[in-house]
Amino acid sequence: MTATAETLTVRLPAAAMERLRRISQISRRPIDTLVADTLEASLPPLLETVPDEYRSDLAVLESLSSIELREQIFAQLDGKTVERYNFLLERNSSGTLRPEQEQELDALRRSADLLMYRKVYAALILKWRGEYIPLSAELQSTN
Repeated sequence: MTATAETLTVRLPAAAMERLRRISQISRRPIDTLVADTLEASLPPLLETVPDEYRSDLAVLESLSSIELREQIFAQLDGKTVERYNFLLERNSSGTLRPEQEQELDALRRSADLLMYRKVYAALILKWRGEYIPLSAELQSTN
């Protein structure tokens, strides 16, 4: 099945156009196909690619200020929660988890997953806005 295509006029620097012509020659592919494929590969994922259970929580981030998004990037689970999560993971690994602990572990896992999704999506939104994204080392130094 062929996807429908739309036309878009884009002004490119001469150097970029020359590179496209050269790559088109080498790859024996039309320039418009090269541009479309490159653009498609470089576009970040949208919420539609995130599991349904997290979408509404992440959609809220789109309206946050840059300062609020940075706060999301640096957010962490509190120490007691991490400690409890690790304890339940150990019990789960050893097969000694009680049914109510399974439910608690599932809830904590969802919270941890949501936190990670929020951090990544907040960073992605900042990147789309053309803002600086903290490096991994900077994030770790806040621990």
